[in-house]
Amino acid sequence: MERSVAVKKLGKLLGKHFGWRVDSGAPDADERAEAKLQLPALHAAEKQAEDAMRARREAVLAADREYQALLVAHRAARATRHKASALVSRFRITVGTTSDLFFHVKAQGNSWEDVIAYLTKRQGRPSGATTPNNDD
Repeated sequence: MERSVAVKKLGKLLGKHFGWRVDSGAPDADERAEAKLQLPALHAAEKQAEDAMRARREAVLAADREYQALLVAHRAARATRHKASALVSRFRITVGTTSDLFFHVKAQGNSWEDVIAYLTKRQGRPSGATTPNNDD
């Protein structure tokens, strides 16, 4: 089937906002079937190599006292940073709009007045030019 005929039929089936892509280097059905038959053995070989590598890494690192001390320090620093990061992005009031699946944050603040002031100030800006919080 020619592309123009296919595009016309697809437009009727999917609506005017459909899209497509063509991959001229893609394998044919026989090549895909052959690769599919090889996948279980390839997956098993990869898993075996990964398990051996992981076991060796754990054995080497478990014997390294300096690494173990660095690991403890890193975990503590990461936990502290995560707590601070969570506090920075947490507001008492969050407002936005909903679509079928997502809630789109439009403003955040410590009070209703902060949120309303931010949204009022933002109305004069082009859409997309602001960040969805009250840090302006």
